[in-house]
Amino acid sequence: MQQVTETQAGVQNVEILRPFGPCIIKATIPEQVQQDLIGLFERNYQAGDHSPNLAGNMLREFTIDDKTLDAEQAQRFVQMLADGSAELYKYSKIVQWENLKRTATQRHKEIVDGRINQMNLNCIVHQSWGNISVAGDFNPMHSHTGMISGVGYLRMPDNIEAEWEAEDHDPSAGLINFMNSNSANLMSHNLRIKPEVGVIYFFPAWLQHEVYPFRSGGERWSFSFNTTIENLNSDVELTNQDKIDMYEARTGQTVNAQN
Repeated sequence: MQQVTETQAGVQNVEILRPFGPCIIKATIPEQVQQDLIGLFERNYQAGDHSPNLAGNMLREFTIDDKTLDAEQAQRFVQMLADGSAELYKYSKIVQWENLKRTATQRHKEIVDGRINQMNLNCIVHQSWGNISVAGDFNPMHSHTGMISGVGYLRMPDNIEAEWEAEDHDPSAGLINFMNSNSANLMSHNLRIKPEVGVIYFFPAWLQHEVYPFRSGGERWSFSFNTTIENLNSDVELTNQDKIDMYEARTGQTVNAQN
């Protein structure tokens, strides 16, 4: 086979396909929710210890619930978790449909295109907890329960920026690392994210992730959670009724739904 030493624009109509891998949503924590949670972290001693339920090695891990937040604070917090979880669910379904649509029949496309943006989503928040980390604390590789999980950041350690800038080999101090599948050519299997105050991430609960330790003085304040989203309507998969309707339209024959 001849060896090519210089590539050219020899292919046309290039399209990038995204068939595999999870989606991650990055968002901003509303200012009032930030203030609510900062107040909770300042009085964290009033909250229950949540560390026996978690994989992390942290200075303090405590429960966030309606006993530690008043009714209005809890409503704002839960609304944020529900809204972000819904965005991840919707975007993931849209990506899934982009791939299924390539081989779908015209009628299938018409059905799903008509309802993909008409989701009626219900969110259940299973658990949420606060994390206070100091130098040397870390989270080993782990996953969560539920459907969707996430992490938000409220405070970073003193001098963490200088610590990041000083790392010239394999910068990782204090980063969260997501890992999916195995390392191989022509694919990315892990994603490191540098925490930012006021930012929250939503990701599939099954997605493996870990948190590296930092050396700087001071504390990092973060919170995590597990949720489940249910679409009360249909989305990209055809329902049994869809299949019956398609069959009847194509054949003119009525299907006995009891059979």
